Amino acid sequence: MKTLHYLLAGLLGLTLTGCVSFHPAGPIGDPEKTAAITQPRAAMLADVSVSDPAIDADARQNMARQFTQQLNRRLEKGAYFAQVIRFPARLGEQDVLLKFDFSLLQGKRTPHPGYFPGALLTLTGWIWFNGPIYVDRYDLAGQLSVEDARGRLLASSRKTIAVAQNTGLWDTDYMNPSLGAVQLNQLVEQLLQDSSNQLAQR
Repeated sequence: MKTLHYLLAGLLGLTLTGCVSFHPAGPIGDPEKTAAITQPRAAMLADVSVSDPAIDADARQNMARQFTQQLNRRLEKGAYFAQVIRFPARLGEQDVLLKFDFSLLQGKRTPHPGYFPGALLTLTGWIWFNGPIYVDRYDLAGQLSVEDARGRLLASSRKTIAVAQNTGLWDTDYMNPSLGAVQLNQLVEQLLQDSSNQLAQR
C-alpha cells in the first residue's frame, strides 16, 4: 500500500510541476542541404529583429544579436546567394538586403492528459515504454523582407508554425535544453525558400 502511495505522490508531483512556458531561442544552425537555386547576386543581412511583445526587451535584444550571427553563417553555408557580404561593405546595384523579424516565439510544455492514468494503470510501464509524458506546443511566426540597394521591396514572406507534439521519456526533446530549435530552423528555411522563389521569378 505504501508503494502505491509513493507512486501516486511521484506521478502527481510530476504532473503539477510539468507545465512550463518558454521562448524558443535556437540555435539557428546550418541548413541540412544547400539551396536548390543560388541567386546570382550578393546579399547582406540586416540586424535581425525580435518583436514578440511577450519577451522582455533585454531578452529580445540578446536573441536578435545571436540570431544575426547564426543567420549570417546559415546564409553562407546554404548558398542561397552567390555571396554574403557584411557591414561595412556596401550593397552593389544588383545586391539585396535581407530583413528578418520574428514576431512570435512561444513554446509551452504541459503534461499529456493520458500520462497520469496511463502510468498508474501500468505501474509506470507507460513511462518506460515511451508513452507520452508531455505535450510540447510551438507557436512561431516570422517575416523576411528582401530589398534592393535603393530600399525597394523585391520579395516578402511571412510564415507561421503551430504544432503540438507528444514527448516521452526516450524522445530527444525530453531533456532537450534547446526546445523549439528544430521548429525555429524550419521557420527560417521556409522564409528563405519562399523569398528565393519570389526573387527567381522577377
